[in-house]
Amino acid sequence: MMKSLFKTKKAAVSMDELINYPKDSLGFHLGCFLFNNSCESDPIPEKEDVYRTLLTKEVSNKEEIAMHYYLFGNGDFSFRTLFVMGSGAVFYPHCVAYFYKRYRDGRNALRFYDLDHFRMLHLPLQRIKDAFLIR
Repeated sequence: MMKSLFKTKKAAVSMDELINYPKDSLGFHLGCFLFNNSCESDPIPEKEDVYRTLLTKEVSNKEEIAMHYYLFGNGDFSFRTLFVMGSGAVFYPHCVAYFYKRYRDGRNALRFYDLDHFRMLHLPLQRIKDAFLIR
């Protein structure tokens, strides 16, 4: 049961396929993100990786927590999101103002967290950000 609480959707696409998408597409940027930030030789992209590509290019605890604040503001009320937000507020109290800003940014964006992002890999990244008001 615990495993299902933290499970994220995986794409049936390899990193090599992602890198072959057009240079301005979500798929290409996702492939570059995985290439630069993964320890695995051929990582399988997850929904969380798409969020990181759309919201932040950084991989740090602070940015991971901020991403979940953004997603909460966008309507994601999952246990995982709530857990990360709660632990982030406890362990990074000096960043609460930044987390709140990211929450507001998520509230101002159009709802996108529950879409099938893997069907949008061919679309230009900036077009997706503009369409959903992602900042």
